[in-house]
Amino acid sequence: MQFGKIVLCLAALAALAAGGALAMDTEQAEKAYEVRHSLFSLVGWNVGPLAGMAKEEIPFDAERAEKHASRIAALVSMIPDAFAADTRGYDLPTEAKDVIWEEKGEFLELAAAIREKSAALETAAAGGDFGAFRTAFMEMGQACKDCHDRFRED
Repeated sequence: MQFGKIVLCLAALAALAAGGALAMDTEQAEKAYEVRHSLFSLVGWNVGPLAGMAKEEIPFDAERAEKHASRIAALVSMIPDAFAADTRGYDLPTEAKDVIWEEKGEFLELAAAIREKSAALETAAAGGDFGAFRTAFMEMGQACKDCHDRFRED
């Protein structure tokens, strides 16, 4: 799914959520799942090169690292909107646990931590210091893991 489509779908989901309880049909629930899946696919696509740099499998390139970190920071800011629609009642091929909507406050706190750590990663990458970049990358990775451990199926 293209980035523009993701933004459009997120906007539609946010508009639905603003109206109170979401009444969805199966097609809308599937779209919500597709948005979430696409969002995290794009995050992963941008994490890959950074992980390679952090593991020293590929050379550190501050400009490239900043580009990917900037994308991640923008994408993870969409996580709360992507999970606005409660899709628990639908048969979807999702790894999202139902507890996301049962403990929404904790989920949103973890999403905020990911946003904070991704912003720090963007700053560290822009600074060009490999050590600071790697530390910030590991901290962002830990924030992601904390959320996955609680709210994502293995």
